[in-house]
Amino acid sequence: MRLLIERLLMALLLPLAMLGLAQRPGLLQMDAYIHDRLLILASHRASPDILIIAIDEHSLRELGRWPWSRETHARLLEGLAPAAPRGVLLDLFLTEPSADPREDARLAQAMGLLPVYLPLLHASPLAFTSHEWPGFLPPLPDFAAQARGVGHAGLAPDTDGVARTLYLLEGYPAHLQPYVGTLMAQRIPQPAPAPEATSTDWLRQSPLRLLFAGPRGSYRTVPYVSVLRGEVPAELLRDKLLLVGATAPGLGDQTLTPNASIRGVLPGVEVHANAIDNLMHGRNVSVSPPLWHAAWTVVPLWIALWLLVRRGRYALPIAVGLASTCLLISGIAMLACHYWLPPVAPMLGLAILYLLWSWRRLESQFVYLRRRAQVLDALPGGTFEVMPVRAPAPADPTEHPKQALDRAIARLRRMQQLMDKAMQAMPVAMLICDEEGRIGSGNAAAFRLLSSGTLPSHGDDDAPAVLRGVLLPELIAPLAVPPANGAPPRTDATHWTDLLHGEYVTSDARVFRLEAAAFSGDAPEDRGWVVMLPELTAEREAQRQRDEWRQFLSHDLRSPQVTILSILSMHEATADAGLRTAIRREAERTLALAEGFMDFALAESDDYRFADTHIGAVLLDAKDQVWHYAQTHGVRVEARLDDDAGDTILRADGALLTRAIVNLLNNAIRHSPSGRSVELRMSLEPGTGSAGAARVRISVGDQGSGMTSDQLDALIHAPRGRRVPATPEAAPSETKSAGTRRMGLGFSVVRAVVQKHHGTLGASSTPGVGTTVWLLLPLTDSRPITST
Repeated sequence: MRLLIERLLMALLLPLAMLGLAQRPGLLQMDAYIHDRLLILASHRASPDILIIAIDEHSLRELGRWPWSRETHARLLEGLAPAAPRGVLLDLFLTEPSADPREDARLAQAMGLLPVYLPLLHASPLAFTSHEWPGFLPPLPDFAAQARGVGHAGLAPDTDGVARTLYLLEGYPAHLQPYVGTLMAQRIPQPAPAPEATSTDWLRQSPLRLLFAGPRGSYRTVPYVSVLRGEVPAELLRDKLLLVGATAPGLGDQTLTPNASIRGVLPGVEVHANAIDNLMHGRNVSVSPPLWHAAWTVVPLWIALWLLVRRGRYALPIAVGLASTCLLISGIAMLACHYWLPPVAPMLGLAILYLLWSWRRLESQFVYLRRRAQVLDALPGGTFEVMPVRAPAPADPTEHPKQALDRAIARLRRMQQLMDKAMQAMPVAMLICDEEGRIGSGNAAAFRLLSSGTLPSHGDDDAPAVLRGVLLPELIAPLAVPPANGAPPRTDATHWTDLLHGEYVTSDARVFRLEAAAFSGDAPEDRGWVVMLPELTAEREAQRQRDEWRQFLSHDLRSPQVTILSILSMHEATADAGLRTAIRREAERTLALAEGFMDFALAESDDYRFADTHIGAVLLDAKDQVWHYAQTHGVRVEARLDDDAGDTILRADGALLTRAIVNLLNNAIRHSPSGRSVELRMSLEPGTGSAGAARVRISVGDQGSGMTSDQLDALIHAPRGRRVPATPEAAPSETKSAGTRRMGLGFSVVRAVVQKHHGTLGASSTPGVGTTVWLLLPLTDSRPITST
């Protein structure tokens, strides 16, 4: 029953654990590494219909430093127009007017000569954007009017910073903008309905997981200056998709991509070339939906567990074979079908299952050996057994089974030595045979009896070994004495011992008979036989002499009898010497080091790195870090930044300040009932007096049970380790939460960070309503962020 429960727990809990671990950063990075290696192997040939006009180092040397005038771009487009290209992507953000309006007019006029496509610039939520393109900074109206199409050009890097996916539709609901490449490739997707999205939600739809043609320079590229000077033949440009963009290092967007070598970058214009190529030829790396992804992770574990139950001895080949199969299937799916199946989670699950299975099997064997050793050690001593010297009790309880097994093995060894010596010293011939009658051992008396004319002579030391492996029925068959009444041999015998009745005579006239007694193990094949060969030579000689002297004797001479007084009962050995040191594994111990101690040590140190920090970005970063924790507790985190404070720069250590705000948010979330909200707010407070500086006020408010003034004082000023007393007015469910507020390392980090920033820490609370904790940080050199 216990074994069944353990297997059920493995079948249920391990898949759930792997589904959770599959989304952890470590496994995601390993999957991403395998994905990128396979993506390189699955690379395709670059389309000859795409040509990159590169703003490269050669063009910069010829035309001067960047940025170039818009008249230069106008001359480029005017020179391209006679070649009649299929389309031109001008990968430049033309969102601001130039100093000379005539240059803008000429560039707009040149755009009308051929199909030109322009990208949209992503804008921050606080930047002014057009009503037609909310969330983006569009090109100037004259350029947008002359362009054949305007679309977004943003990539969506993964958590490791590598760009593998591009969304064909981005933006706010009802204002989704297509990717500019879909306009050139004429593959514009239809927006999908998003009923749960609000008007302020940023949506991304129709993901395109890129298949790259190769490393940097895979697409045919010509210098900008060569096209500008007419050095490129028109045949090379005709009916091509031309992408004008920067490839020079440090110029334009440089994107981390899987095919750009380890930690390498790919110019943004080449990423667009790959994306447009994928759209034109229908290439895309498909990703399994969540249900199929879960099945891909769980099913191999269930298959492995089923195989382990049926073929447990092949645990390692099963685990390695299934893990290799998962990796092979993932590679084949990517290379042949462009379908991505992350292999790390099922492979890791198989490894953990193998370790658990092996551990439980070894543990069960160790438990069995420990119990059998205790039973053997508890057996009462035999008649001729010497009492062993008892070792002192060990201090470690885990040493008790080891001592019991050592004592049991020592007892068996002494008993074996005693029995061997007693057997060899016995004057009566004795043999030990197996179930088939094969001799396993015998004493010297047996060899002396049976070696007369049937066995080669040996020394006394090697004599018993000569009998080993010889079939006893075949050895003594020639020595049998025929029955006196002439009866035929038995034909109804079912066992070889049934044929051993009667007397036997050796070549030197020694007479003996056989007496066999079985000693059994737990299985029939383990049964053995003790065969005694009592010699009757003297008895037969005495009988002869009695017959001769019968007339002289007045009474009969009774024949001497030999009685065997000991029958050996042997048990199957359950352990060998190699297992003595492996009775029980030492329990694994773990020591978890709290991250809070590290934060606290850093917070109280002088290793602060002060720099100009966007305080609004710090708050939004803290909100993002607690998002998952808040979702788990069913609590909403609402960030409110005053209009005059959102672009404020603060001289601070951004990482530690973020950590302090995260600690406050976590505490507020932990003590907020499900369904409530936690407010994160930032505002500016003007300075007081002539020397007073403006301050940033950051507050975190919850809707929990609240605290009294004594509790607030304990929260702000009490030493670490004191618990904040519960609020009497709190509800029963909230009393426990409030009563367990602890002045731990988390709040100590907040105090230390505020102190290092020369700020002030305060709080206000109302029992039954909620608690608000705020930080006041001085702005000694505040500056607003200007958008460019």
